[in-house]
Amino acid sequence: MTFRILSLDGGGIRGVIAATMLAAIEKQIDQPLNEYFNLIAGTSTGSILAAAIASGRSSQEIIELYRQKSSIIFPYASLFSWKRLPLILKYGISAPKFSDNGLIKSLRETLGETKLFDIISPLLLIISYDTITQEPIIFKSWRTDKGYGNIPLWEVCVCSASAPTYFPAHKLDRRINGKIEKATTDTITLDDHVSSCNNMYNNAPVRIIDGVGSGQTRIIKKYEGASRQAVVDAPWNQIPDHTSTYSIKYIYSAIDGGVAANNPSSCAVAEALRLGYKNNEISILSLGTGDRTRMITLDKAQSWGLIQWAQPLIGVLLDGSSDIFEYITSQIIPSSRLLRLQFKLDQELTGKRLSDDIDDVSIENVSNLIEASQVYIQQPKVQMMIQNFLQIST
Repeated sequence: MTFRILSLDGGGIRGVIAATMLAAIEKQIDQPLNEYFNLIAGTSTGSILAAAIASGRSSQEIIELYRQKSSIIFPYASLFSWKRLPLILKYGISAPKFSDNGLIKSLRETLGETKLFDIISPLLLIISYDTITQEPIIFKSWRTDKGYGNIPLWEVCVCSASAPTYFPAHKLDRRINGKIEKATTDTITLDDHVSSCNNMYNNAPVRIIDGVGSGQTRIIKKYEGASRQAVVDAPWNQIPDHTSTYSIKYIYSAIDGGVAANNPSSCAVAEALRLGYKNNEISILSLGTGDRTRMITLDKAQSWGLIQWAQPLIGVLLDGSSDIFEYITSQIIPSSRLLRLQFKLDQELTGKRLSDDIDDVSIENVSNLIEASQVYIQQPKVQMMIQNFLQIST
């Protein structure tokens, strides 16, 4: 039997493009998407789509989410809006464009208190990125042994959608557990589960949760990454040994997963392979949020500095990430079992302007994006591709 994957790119308000295409596909398969696909992967706005679908929402419900909630998530257009003043007072003149209050409010209203591990079927995979460890955070609904624990779906999506320059990073509690290799009166040497970065766990509480010395908690004063040795703030009452299990509590600084994998398709394929499926047993429907058409000329690319590159660079990174990961996926999965749906954000489909800004939530732009998506998905050549793909995916 085919292992079916749905992969959903990031792109802010342009996620309505993917939602609109999914609405048409949902009608064709005549089955709820969360029953048809075995694994759903999403990044950034794609994480919102993925979480909503996995928890049983229809594509049409998600389209309405973009229509109704987008102006709450992106409440103004200009960096110079007076509504941004509280952010400037909190973070300074270089503050993010938006608070995450509207994002959190909208996601909590949509996803409720459903938690990540509540999603049994389909499997749910969501990408974020931790600025502290400088590593991706791969949220998996089927892996309960991860340090992020069983957090609400809305918070998973906030982690994945906190785009730099647009939203502040999201603070997420994290635990890491492992075995102690050795200890002295005021140190412990940890196993290879931990980071090799110096000072990574400074000021973090470490608790002995099993074995010799169980029940003791100390604060790490200094951490040496190369040796994985931590100096604690007070002597151990009972020195732990190699039978002891530790737990360290610290944090993620989570930002938009698009800086790691704006197109999560190859991440999803890697998980499917890890679960034991062969590449010719996997099919993947990969949905983009529109190819940006805004050109950065050579003159600009050569002369721009930090200020000019600040927000355009995010778009470049997200586009580049999507294309690279699509290339990787296409090298692993047979072409007949991979369908990528994506169109350029120009006026060719409808003759109407399509903004590539991730925060252009004007009624006109949202309507134009939906209309262009409907026209694109109904093109004969696209319909033929979809029908061939669905036949192979049975």
